[in-house]
Amino acid sequence: MIVDRPGSHFIFVVPFDHVYRGYHYINLNGVPLTNKEYLEKWGKWLVFGQREEMEELARKLDPFVEDRKVPAVKYDRKLITEFQLNRCVMCVYCHHDLREDVWTILSSLGVRDKAWMFERETLEKWLPGGVNLEKWIQGRNLDPEQAERVRIGAKEKFRQMFENDDAIFAGIDQ
Repeated sequence: MIVDRPGSHFIFVVPFDHVYRGYHYINLNGVPLTNKEYLEKWGKWLVFGQREEMEELARKLDPFVEDRKVPAVKYDRKLITEFQLNRCVMCVYCHHDLREDVWTILSSLGVRDKAWMFERETLEKWLPGGVNLEKWIQGRNLDPEQAERVRIGAKEKFRQMFENDDAIFAGIDQ
């Protein structure tokens, strides 16, 4: 199911059951991941292209998401000017143990460039001093006081999210 909420920077492809029946797609063999397992094993294939290419690939991936062969997908609604990229990014999520199965699907749909990233690597980039957070701050032209508030807020948000290793990972609001 393609979920396009105009207020979000991202467009999502998630199972219908996730949206309407409480299905938790961040799992392995139907068992939801704990915070620790999420940080150790959950990741994504990165696909780069123009918005129109992302939309076409999302439509092709949607049946695989509904069949639970691909857990979830998200892609940029528009370019993120703060990062000065000339392409949109699509994240095709899955557990590390299933990544080659998901890659087989992606390659069958014409994806050629292979780039894998664990979610923990992404989170590190959004912590204070991380390349994504610092580029975002710079791109927004925040003054030093505003920038420090953003850094403190990011650190606290992630601390709260992951303070209990054994809790079921609850997701990240986007």
